[in-house]
Amino acid sequence: MLRTFRTGGEEQLRPAATASVKGGPRVIIFALDGTGPEPLLEAIRSGKAPHIASLLGAEREAGLFEHAYAAPRALTILPSSTIAAWAAIFTGKPPALNGVPGDEWFVRETVTFHAPVPVSVRDTLDVTKVVDDDLVGKSLKVPTLFQLVGKRSHVSLLSVHDGATLYTTIAPAAFVDVVRRLISGTMGGDNPEHSLSAGIDLDSVQKVAKAIDEQGVPDLQVVYFPGIDIFTHVAKDRLAGQVRYLEAITDKAVGVVLDAYRAKDALAGTYVLFIADHAQMPTLNDGQHRLGTDDEDSPFGLIEKSGFRVRRPLLTLGKLDKDYQAVLAYQGFMAYVYLADRSTCPHEHDPCDWERPPRFQDDVMPVVKLLYEANRTGSPIPRLKDTVDLIFARKPISQGKNASPYEVFDGQKLVPIRDYLTAHPRPDLIHLEKRMNELSAGPYGNRAGDILLLARACANVPVDERYVFAASSHYTWHGSACWEDSHVPFILARQGGSGDKLRTLMAEFGGASPSVMALTPLVRELFRQ
Repeated sequence: MLRTFRTGGEEQLRPAATASVKGGPRVIIFALDGTGPEPLLEAIRSGKAPHIASLLGAEREAGLFEHAYAAPRALTILPSSTIAAWAAIFTGKPPALNGVPGDEWFVRETVTFHAPVPVSVRDTLDVTKVVDDDLVGKSLKVPTLFQLVGKRSHVSLLSVHDGATLYTTIAPAAFVDVVRRLISGTMGGDNPEHSLSAGIDLDSVQKVAKAIDEQGVPDLQVVYFPGIDIFTHVAKDRLAGQVRYLEAITDKAVGVVLDAYRAKDALAGTYVLFIADHAQMPTLNDGQHRLGTDDEDSPFGLIEKSGFRVRRPLLTLGKLDKDYQAVLAYQGFMAYVYLADRSTCPHEHDPCDWERPPRFQDDVMPVVKLLYEANRTGSPIPRLKDTVDLIFARKPISQGKNASPYEVFDGQKLVPIRDYLTAHPRPDLIHLEKRMNELSAGPYGNRAGDILLLARACANVPVDERYVFAASSHYTWHGSACWEDSHVPFILARQGGSGDKLRTLMAEFGGASPSVMALTPLVRELFRQ
């Protein structure tokens, strides 16, 4: 029996625009959190996902279906993490321009730590704020897709919903409870149909269907499925578990929405997109491979040994804890380190002036060198040896100026990423320079820290040698620059449409290798068709 949640309310975010005339352009976006393209295609080809398969039609060749086109090499942003990726997808702008760089981040100007998806912290307050207070919308510095198209837009559950007409949710407390169980390691994940994840996804689409029945078909409908990612993190059989979830739960949920459109005679001619924020990388679910937060052997402890007072991994701090000189924000396979100019707060209980950038030689480089040596030799913390792949840093920039691109520390000096890769080719790190620049170089690039750590992670590294920056352990993680969790599904379908024509249309937005950020300009173009 499925476990269900009481369905939450709906919020009219702005006055409803006039619905499209019958036959006008309509778009549905199924936002599949944490879904890899291979598991999705396996589910479609298995015959056990009939709603999605029938929409796409017969597969003619790799990526080309009778009524759909699936870009074979679509890539997400860096880091391949939930909040940053959805922010980029639904604005069409990268983190350095849109202001949302990860699942956690620190804002120097307001001295605020945000964790809409907790990774280093265990506090779920910001999870609630995503739903109740539009935390992500208030953090964005650019317009969302909903603001750009100016259409009648309904959004279900997605963290990015600023500018939508209607926002539907399940009960926020129920979703927060699932996240709390996930980060505490108390959630099981062997049977999709008995999972809490399924309750979230299936209850949310009932709310979508009810809104369509009562308020009519919107021009743009976004349906977010967080349960896929949650289930995959805790499934012991990892990606095989994801396939079973897609077959048993996701396809059923997609069918509910498609049936609601059919009931209104509105599915024919509607464009349907399937896209994910990231895929998954198998990891060991143990404490040994988790670069945590709460002991002297963690990265927190290492930076304290360099002479910095490190911010505790909490959302809310007591008065005596606000004198920190360093902040860490975790992204799974990435970590951001923010440093203060310690000359503004040399003594215990002195609050730092975070609007001033750290000093390059006196603050940044000592930490960079300590991190490098700990990774190379295990000194002064043996368990940190060989846990980090690359260490990035850059010269700090004053507030109000564009942050500089990150560079790689080679043990002696900082080297531009392009030069480093020329000397040390890394084909496993996909489009590293371009995606790192999109994260770090721009007006909000400083939100990705003063130092960035990339953990050992890619598939060419044995699973027992992969490490993750997180307070919790799971069977899969993401956040790297590797193909395995950067490669995502990006499918454009249209009932009764031509797969060949959809492929031609997609060619204008990256063709076989689009960035997920192409979704926003693509949808804007679809409304002009």
